[in-house]
Amino acid sequence: MDDSYKILRQPRRVAAFFVSVGIAALIFYLIPQRSFEGQQLNGQWYSVLPPIVAVAAALSFRNLIVALLAAFLTGSFLAFGPNPIVTLPSAFNIFILQNLIDGFSIFIFIFLFGLVGMIHVTYRSGGIHGLAEKLSVLARGRRSTKLATFCAGLIIFFDDYSNTVVVGSTMRKLTDRFRISREKLAYLVDSTTAPIAGLAMLSTWIAFEVFLFSQTAEAIGLDETGYGIFIKSVPYRFYCWGTLIFLILTSATDRDFGPMYRAEKRSHDTGLVQREGAQLILSEKNEILEPDEGQKHLARNAALPILWVIATIFVGILLIGSYRMTEAGIPFSFGLMANWREAFGYATNPAYGEAGSMLILAIAAITGGIWAILLASSSRVLKPGAAIKAYLQAFPTLWMAAFILIMAWGMKEICTTGLHTDEYLISLLGDRFPVWTLPLLTFFIASGMAFATGTSFGTMGILIPVILPLAYSLGAYQGESQLFFFLTSAAILDGAIFGDHCSPISDTTVLSSIASGCDHIDHVSTQVIYALTVMFIASVTGYLFVGMGIPLWTFFVLFPVISLIILWSIGKKVVN
Repeated sequence: MDDSYKILRQPRRVAAFFVSVGIAALIFYLIPQRSFEGQQLNGQWYSVLPPIVAVAAALSFRNLIVALLAAFLTGSFLAFGPNPIVTLPSAFNIFILQNLIDGFSIFIFIFLFGLVGMIHVTYRSGGIHGLAEKLSVLARGRRSTKLATFCAGLIIFFDDYSNTVVVGSTMRKLTDRFRISREKLAYLVDSTTAPIAGLAMLSTWIAFEVFLFSQTAEAIGLDETGYGIFIKSVPYRFYCWGTLIFLILTSATDRDFGPMYRAEKRSHDTGLVQREGAQLILSEKNEILEPDEGQKHLARNAALPILWVIATIFVGILLIGSYRMTEAGIPFSFGLMANWREAFGYATNPAYGEAGSMLILAIAAITGGIWAILLASSSRVLKPGAAIKAYLQAFPTLWMAAFILIMAWGMKEICTTGLHTDEYLISLLGDRFPVWTLPLLTFFIASGMAFATGTSFGTMGILIPVILPLAYSLGAYQGESQLFFFLTSAAILDGAIFGDHCSPISDTTVLSSIASGCDHIDHVSTQVIYALTVMFIASVTGYLFVGMGIPLWTFFVLFPVISLIILWSIGKKVVN
């Protein structure tokens, strides 16, 4: 709190904060709202103030606690009025307490605590060190290490939370060895996780999306299954495809630009993988967790618990989904891949509770920690007491992470149930424009909504039932215009991911910072430049060009060519 007080006393930072908030507020005040399908939506221009305050405070003061508290108080007073005696208890109850008792939130805390505890044990037992030594055979330099991190993210394709925490925690030792900055590691983790989970044919993301598509198709009378809409939209997921292509190209060429280049240059030249003065959400106490001198580094002590977690999550989601299908009277066969996809849908179906697959993730993390303790003890690299102590040391380091996640979820509630930021952003779109512009406009609205609320799932859940019926009523899906329906579907999903990548209050962005051991503001400020670059190229060569009738294949030619031109013209190599 003392550091926060010192930050607030710096006049230049305070001035920059108020000027940026004032300019952004004036812009939104001047933008006219429109009716949407004949209805006046809730939400006024000031409903965007909380996320604006959060971003401005984060960038001005470089302190996430100050940013989230300022945004939370702003949203609370806008929602309940200026009387603090009424506002503060009401805001705490509705925006904070309700999230804390939600099953999803409880299970994500258990998952995070359990998985970080497991990583602590595998680190203290030398398992992570042994795994890094094994992987160093394949990752012998900066390029190969970054590409190996990317490939690790592709392996855990079926869930974003487990992908983020596992890959970030296990690859950190290896990337540190080659002086790859933590900002770069966080970017590799965050920018692989959501796109691959969004494109994979089998994942917790797809199940949620298919569920929404199915409901919407039935409501407007389409002769399409939810999975059919998803499959036909995959080729048009321009931001996801572009992010993966751009990530591969930056890693393979070893070229960077902007804040990411400065971070990589610092890390390579000085060995400081973190910026001096970096504030980590999850405290690193490597001096406590480092293996004893002369202790064996057994890779299996890390590899087996990690593989157990991955397998348990995959099998657990499949089993709970198949059970729910059977209970609903739907036959299930392990020999049919279509049944597997349907089972993933039932496992994450909101009708069975919002916690969904998070229960499976929590069980996997706890049992993975038990396996890590047993392996460390049985291999005699740690005594049982020392292994348990290493596991329990995860708890005091995670209080800051828990606080930030709670506040981020509170911001989501403020922007949806409190101030209707989501409806306000939809009202900026309106419903009078040429149908060929709808995919691009939808992408920007979805991006803004995900950025403001910090939730890609919430953005999808709000926009799919609203925008797709609008697209249908404008003539999309009819005859030659059918393309625009699937372009719009893809734009919703892609915009949700892009906005999530740029948002400092996104839970997956926070988890990426935690798992990678990176200052959260440093992660956001370095990733956002790359995300904006990908967004611009994808918007023009994808949603705009394809919407105008240019063949789809031109995107997959133009995007990598333009990306390489950018990397070779303004990008620089850290190692010459």
